[in-house]
Order: sequence, then structure tokens, then C-alpha cells
Amino acid sequence: MKLTFLKFKFFLGSKFIERQLKKETLRKVQSCNIDNAISMGMICVIKNIDDYEAVVKIIKMINKEFKIPNIKVLAFYPLKDDPDFLKSRLGLDFFTIYDLNYYALSNKVVVKNFISERFDILLDLTEHKIIPLRLILLLSNSPFKVGSYSEEKKSFYDLMIETDPKDYFQYVKHVINYLKIFNKK
Repeated sequence: MKLTFLKFKFFLGSKFIERQLKKETLRKVQSCNIDNAISMGMICVIKNIDDYEAVVKIIKMINKEFKIPNIKVLAFYPLKDDPDFLKSRLGLDFFTIYDLNYYALSNKVVVKNFISERFDILLDLTEHKIIPLRLILLLSNSPFKVGSYSEEKKSFYDLMIETDPKDYFQYVKHVINYLKIFNKK
């Protein structure tokens, strides 16, 4: 019963996204080199402990290499069980399918704060269409949204990089190489 209700939420979320994409956006696009970034946001899906450890490793690597003072990761846990390995920590928050409203958007405070925060760079680590994360990406007022290339994703990103986002750590390293040379002052 819950599975069909979840599909219904995703359907309503998809329709909401379609309506929002047709509207005129007031967001002003502003590119940013990673060396000049003061804040960076990332959205991803975490399904297992390996994904979780890769995201923690990414946060540490970016902190060490670029000294970006504000890095936040918002993860979506799409499975029905309790993610006992997944813990909120400084810079990493998550939400589950049980936190979703009728439009497949989470009502958790951490999600609302993430959407309202203006990141210099917002990086989408997802490979497939995940409605709750697409809603967050769409509603975010971040001026520079980056993600993997696909025709379907063109309306969401300001910069698309053709790469395979299956391995989060390698994907982020690849994107960072582009962001180092992009808009160099």
C-alpha cells in the first residue's frame, strides 16, 4: 500500500517540476571557480555504507584541498529500512522516504535550510532521476548548479559535465578538475 502511495507522491512531484520548469525563473546564473568558492552544496543518494563513506571522504578531501568554509551535503535514503549506518554529522544531513510530503519534497528543517541557502556551487551527484532531489535542485536559489550530462537534465544545470557519476569520489574529483579551470580570474 505504501509503495503505491510513494509512487503517487513521485507522480505529483514530477508534475510540480514540469509546471515550475515552464515558469520564468528569477535566479541569476553566476559561475564560480572552486578556488574562489566560499560555500558548496551537494545532493546525493546514499543507499549503503559504501556510499556514506565515499561522501564523508569527499567532504574531507574538499576541506583539505580547497578550504571552503561552508560545505553541506544533503543525502536522500530511498529504502524502507532504518539506515543505522547513516548519521547526520557536521556538513552531512539526510532525509528518507518517510519524510516526504504529497509532492515528494521533505518537510524536514535541514531540507528547507538547504534549499534556502545560497551556495556558490551546487553539485548534483545523482545519476538517475530522483524526484525529491530534483525538487531540491529546482527550488534552490544557488547561482551555479553543476551535474552530469544528459539531455533530460539540461533545464536543471548551469554546467553539465559528461562523466559517469556511479562512483561518487571519482565523479567529484573529475568535476573539481573542471571547476579549477572554469572561470579562472
